[in-house]
Amino acid sequence: MTLQIKKIRLNELESFVNSKEFREYEVVPISPIRAKSYLANPNAQADDIVLYLGFIDNKLVAFRSLFADTLNSENQQIRLGWCSGNWVHEQHRRLGYSEQLLREAYSDWDKKLMFTNYAPNSEKLYLKTELFQAIHQFEGVRAYLYAKTSKLYQAKSNAFSLFIFKCLDFNITVFVKFSALFYRSKQHQNISFNVSEKPDKECFEFLKLNPIDSLFGRKETELNWIFEHPWLTQQNYVGASRYPFSSNSKAFYYQTVKITRDNKMLGFFIFSVREGHLKTLYFNLTEDCTKEIAAFLIKYCLTNKIEYATIYKKELADELLNRKFPFLYVKGYGQKIYSTFHVSNKKQRTFQDGDGDVFFT
Repeated sequence: MTLQIKKIRLNELESFVNSKEFREYEVVPISPIRAKSYLANPNAQADDIVLYLGFIDNKLVAFRSLFADTLNSENQQIRLGWCSGNWVHEQHRRLGYSEQLLREAYSDWDKKLMFTNYAPNSEKLYLKTELFQAIHQFEGVRAYLYAKTSKLYQAKSNAFSLFIFKCLDFNITVFVKFSALFYRSKQHQNISFNVSEKPDKECFEFLKLNPIDSLFGRKETELNWIFEHPWLTQQNYVGASRYPFSSNSKAFYYQTVKITRDNKMLGFFIFSVREGHLKTLYFNLTEDCTKEIAAFLIKYCLTNKIEYATIYKKELADELLNRKFPFLYVKGYGQKIYSTFHVSNKKQRTFQDGDGDVFFT
């Protein structure tokens, strides 16, 4: 059967989400909160195609969503589309519909697409097209602390397995609390950390005076967009179950941490916590504070009972690999950023942990 493709441009997105057609879909291709974020994207243009919908017999069986970004390549600003959301109905999989939508996007976005933050099966699907090549490898870590075994192993919900995993989780909690009694971080009396939800005026002033030479130049405008238009909400809303990706989380928040020494600001960094999972996202530092940040994050994880942390920043990851205690287990962990076009980076511009859609999820 031939897949009928419908494309939604950014200037059509709001009316589409509010339409009768959208309300009648069994599965919706975008959440209302993500649609608002797409509309507020400072890198977006009105005619950007942000949704690709695939129909068989007038039934939505596949979709793909993208959002716009820009990168700096040898003093050139290049617009691109991040692949962020791909779904095919279970009865219509392995028929090539996902690739068909991807190739439509590849053509419409001037052959400039990227993806990261992927599941293994999604990575295989993208690479099968032979359109993408890796432009960066994050050499990070994943560190487990108050790990929930039922989440790690996705246990089936029968009485026996629930009992076993509850016992394991209780023992893990006791062990970590006991281990924490022996953890002592080196105190740096002249360095302090100030935690807030969002970057404040002082952070943005610091950013202006100390701009990051990064490939994706997320500055004040982009950071305000991210914080003001998240993709996740703690509030339940009608229709959330019809969206196959995350739009609701009972426990999701950002933290911005300013670092000062003797009242002089050395920089700030941002991380998120989602249901026990901590992820570092953004760093802007004028001095090497790796050991101090590692000590801060360990203490934060212990105090807030973080289940596991994902950190891509290499220097910080190496520090945690070298001093695994009090984590239960620390392993090397990293993903790649893939692109359909060549990216010149002779100036060795940096990558941030939250590049792509990682910041939002």
